[in-house]
Amino acid sequence: MLGSTTTIFVPMAHAANGPYYQIELAKPVESKKTILRSVMVKCDGTTCRAAQASTADKNMCISVASEFGPVASFRAGDREFDAAAIEQCNGNKKVTKNHGNAARLTSN
Repeated sequence: MLGSTTTIFVPMAHAANGPYYQIELAKPVESKKTILRSVMVKCDGTTCRAAQASTADKNMCISVASEFGPVASFRAGDREFDAAAIEQCNGNKKVTKNHGNAARLTSN
């Protein structure tokens, strides 16, 4: 006789495929780790990575922008934020790329 078992699958926030959040900042920061929205966010230069948080993706983007500075691009899983969503993360300021590939912040 086989006993019954229940298997519970808990998502591991893209553990097999890398971090859930992939963020590029407009300006480089020194290597830093901090907890935002209950997950560890690791930034080095202009690149930040984190596992999935139990909050809306836009809230994570806003938190990253508040903590590390303007966001140039934001990917949550398979979804990449468009320019309008990035503006909202940055407090309605646009990040544009100049010829030297450095990003700058402009007000609307």
